[in-house]
Amino acid sequence: MSPLLKALPKWLKKRLDAPVAIFGRASSGQAASALLEGLGCECHVFDERAESESMRSFGLQEAKNYKLVVCSPGFAVEHPWLQAAREAGCEILPELDLGACLWRGPIVVITGTNGKTTLTEFLTSAFSSAGIEAYACGNIGRPISSLIADDFNLEAIAVCEVSSFQAELTKHLHADSLLWTNFAEDHLDRHKSLRSYFESKYSLVKLQRGDICLFDESVQSFAEEFGCELPEDGLVDHSLDAAQLGVTGTIFETLPERNTYLIARALWLRMGLDEGELIEAANNFKKSPHRMELIENRNGVSYWDDSKSTNFHAVYGALKRFENPVIWIGGGKNKGGDLPRFVANLAPRIQSAHLIGETSIKLAPAFEEHGVPVRVYEDLDDAVAGASAVAESGSNILLSPGFASLDMFDGYSQRGEAFRRAISHLSDL
Repeated sequence: MSPLLKALPKWLKKRLDAPVAIFGRASSGQAASALLEGLGCECHVFDERAESESMRSFGLQEAKNYKLVVCSPGFAVEHPWLQAAREAGCEILPELDLGACLWRGPIVVITGTNGKTTLTEFLTSAFSSAGIEAYACGNIGRPISSLIADDFNLEAIAVCEVSSFQAELTKHLHADSLLWTNFAEDHLDRHKSLRSYFESKYSLVKLQRGDICLFDESVQSFAEEFGCELPEDGLVDHSLDAAQLGVTGTIFETLPERNTYLIARALWLRMGLDEGELIEAANNFKKSPHRMELIENRNGVSYWDDSKSTNFHAVYGALKRFENPVIWIGGGKNKGGDLPRFVANLAPRIQSAHLIGETSIKLAPAFEEHGVPVRVYEDLDDAVAGASAVAESGSNILLSPGFASLDMFDGYSQRGEAFRRAISHLSDL
């Protein structure tokens, strides 16, 4: 018998004597299949986009063939496939839980509305620089199950980014340390209410096994509003500036990244690690693309790529970097939220709005009501050209969309690359 199979909890092991249904064939589904097949289990994959009709269909009749269903984050609680599985008495296990059941080392869980990925990448890099074996996983792109399937050291630290989609079904992810970067309106198309969105993340607090839980003032404020308890010693002090922290000249010098560093520092110190090593890691750290990145300065105009900004809070954070109003490029696929309030908050902080995507039709008249010059474009190339036409030397043109990219692109990375190409096309005009 596989050592991993022996390590499985009894409640899970007894459900592996029948085939396992895997919902979703993207990275999470592939990782779960690889892990379970490595344990000698038979896996049947179901995906709504599959070419095979049998893989696209899952109801009560199919559910009766299984004791265990492993699902990807794309499957919401009320999805009919999950409802059928519940009715048939199946155990429903998110891929994240499957991996967490087998991971033997410490688990650092990182959640929040914004800043999760940068914090996950930075902490993993800092641990490694300090000689501590650690791996980034979860929502950042590598499922924790794939680390196990690929025979990584299970005693290392798993630095696990967890989205609200992943958290809402999670029951077995027990964090040794939990870092909650911030909380603001997002994903209301899925969670339906701000409280439901908050509670999906708060479930990680209730599941935590360790005693380190760190959060910012926005998390504390919403916890008080919703009657949820947080540890008294968990609020991170955000009053220190870059010079006091020793990160002047790094990406953490300015907001919102400085807040990311502060929560990493709070964990670092609670773990009793050398702060000098964290400062050294900060000086060597580079963010992934499309996160508040200066692309170039052309004729005195600076072009900033913040395509990763897919919610209102991220746009507000991006605008804090600038002393003067910017020329804003935004819009995309709506995820819910108060559009009039979003526009009212942006209006004093932007010179003009250059809109793309499905939300542009609703955003344009709202900006007009606030006296903000606004134009709607068919594509990002035209939006960049339009923004550039009104820019003067010293201006900042900011792509910080505030909405999902999936109405026009395959993801925020593709949108960011399209922005860069559009800038390069300006020389052809």
